[in-house]
Amino acid sequence: MYKIGILEDDSKLGNELKLFLESNGYEGRYIAPTEYGRFTEKDLIRLLENEKLSLLLLDIGLPGFDGTRICKAFREISTVPVIMITSDNSELTELMSLQYGADDFVPKPFNTRILLARIEMVLRRSNHSEVASSDVTEVRTESGATFSFDKSKGRVKGPSGEETELSKNEFQILDFLVKNQGKIVSRDDIMSHLWDNEAFVDDNTLTVNMTRLRGKLEAVGLTDVIATKRGMGYILL
Repeated sequence: MYKIGILEDDSKLGNELKLFLESNGYEGRYIAPTEYGRFTEKDLIRLLENEKLSLLLLDIGLPGFDGTRICKAFREISTVPVIMITSDNSELTELMSLQYGADDFVPKPFNTRILLARIEMVLRRSNHSEVASSDVTEVRTESGATFSFDKSKGRVKGPSGEETELSKNEFQILDFLVKNQGKIVSRDDIMSHLWDNEAFVDDNTLTVNMTRLRGKLEAVGLTDVIATKRGMGYILL
């Protein structure tokens, strides 16, 4: 799972972004002003480096800090992509952000779905994206079994090399479970994910697709890797 850092002075927005990212298959890490407020710029850069982020959402107007300077200093030690988010949408601020190493610039207020698309685009461009068409993700299950999930072909290779091909819905379900491995995801969350990807499903369709997906995984030696948590949802072990 890819980890998105959020360096934002508005705690309400920061926490909302964290929850939004987590509902879309990412790990969100909100770094609040109470956490970084006692730091020097050097300390803050070290904190960002130690977080091992896949991407950073960086507010320009941080209390005690200039976001563009943080971007520049972070870029000097890291290749982690940075998207600037700010209520200052002047052309000069955007130009300065890009010159200091930002990968994208999103003015506030923004539509979170558009922000998500920007994140996926930047990650894809930076070879960090889990949705990149050439991705082959290696997944290790709780039992120690491993399998390969080839997203460009919609295929799963089991521990002994057997392969199975997934339908579009089965692919999207497994993709969502892999992104949230070790976490329980509700049926509603899975259906929302499918709808977002233009796979129009109802509750009964989800049940049918989940049964078929489990059958295909079992056929390649992956038995009981998707567990049902009664009244809660599913979890990829």
